[in-house]
Amino acid sequence: MSNNPNTPVNSGNNSTNSNNANNNNNNQSEEVDLIVFFNLIGNGIQKVINFFGSLFIGLYAFFIACIKVIFVNIKIIAIVVIVALAIGFTLDKVKDQVYYSEMFVVPNFESKYVLIENINYFNSLIKLKDTEELSQQFNITAKESEALVEFEIEAAPESKNEQLKEFGLFMKDLDSVTRSKVDYEIYLDNRDLYSAEMFLLRARTKNNKLFIKLEKGLSQSINNDYSDLKKQERDSVLRLEKENLEVSLAAIRKIKDTYLSVLEKESEKTSVSSNLGNALGLQVEKTQTKEDELLAQEIATLHQLSEIKRELVLKNTIFDKVSSFREKGIVENIWYKKYKIIVPLFALIVLGFFSALFTFYKHVIRYN
Repeated sequence: MSNNPNTPVNSGNNSTNSNNANNNNNNQSEEVDLIVFFNLIGNGIQKVINFFGSLFIGLYAFFIACIKVIFVNIKIIAIVVIVALAIGFTLDKVKDQVYYSEMFVVPNFESKYVLIENINYFNSLIKLKDTEELSQQFNITAKESEALVEFEIEAAPESKNEQLKEFGLFMKDLDSVTRSKVDYEIYLDNRDLYSAEMFLLRARTKNNKLFIKLEKGLSQSINNDYSDLKKQERDSVLRLEKENLEVSLAAIRKIKDTYLSVLEKESEKTSVSSNLGNALGLQVEKTQTKEDELLAQEIATLHQLSEIKRELVLKNTIFDKVSSFREKGIVENIWYKKYKIIVPLFALIVLGFFSALFTFYKHVIRYN
């Protein structure tokens, strides 16, 4: 019986010791996990460093190998380049000089589709060397048509404000559901040549005196029956709107004149009516008119009439020429079209190809 009180005390000490041991084991396991984690990070970083180091060494070795090949064969390379340059300069002097000129046009009444199609048609005739058809299209001689090189068409450069304005007009024609799915960037990405309003036309020819004739031929080719019909429809609609607005304006002015005559008659009786009203203690009532509203309607109608007249005057042709072809073109000076650059580059490529082929051949012969 005397030993029973000591029993729970010993069990408490044992549980405390076991808890301390468990805590120590947990701390040691956490330290081991951290060490393993940091080791993994260190190994990963070391692998990345080794990869970039080996990549740099490989690129450097490849660069040195290329430089070595050039230095070893410098005499052959120099001879090839000098000969190629001489051939290139000779070809540049012998070849026919190409001239170009540019013009900006704004097609109206959907004539841009005919313009783009005609440019493709003219280029096809040039490739086929159909001088007879080209002579008829541009009213030039067969010899002059042989000098034609190419026609190019592209959308004219646009400012940010012009792009935003066109985007606003585009959004007005969409319904609310489609409008919510289209933003400015999507609009710009999906634009093509047919989306432009102004176009840059470029004519390239070997005859420096053809551009005025080419401009007349291009101008005639843009005119077409469909665009003429669209213009007539537009003019008819605008004339009807103009007549309706003029009738409305006459009615507004007539009503305004009536109100003014009423006000004039009332003004003549103002002194008598006011004296009589004051003597009898009565308040004189004036006729209520709406001359302010009529004036606002008159101004708005005049503005609409002015816009219609402006559109009839400014947009009265199938297309507008913002700028014309110059009488004499500009010498074409494009570096990648010069033989003195093309021939040496081509010679170096061929030399490198045969050098690599010869090296590979020797490797195959010596391989055991």
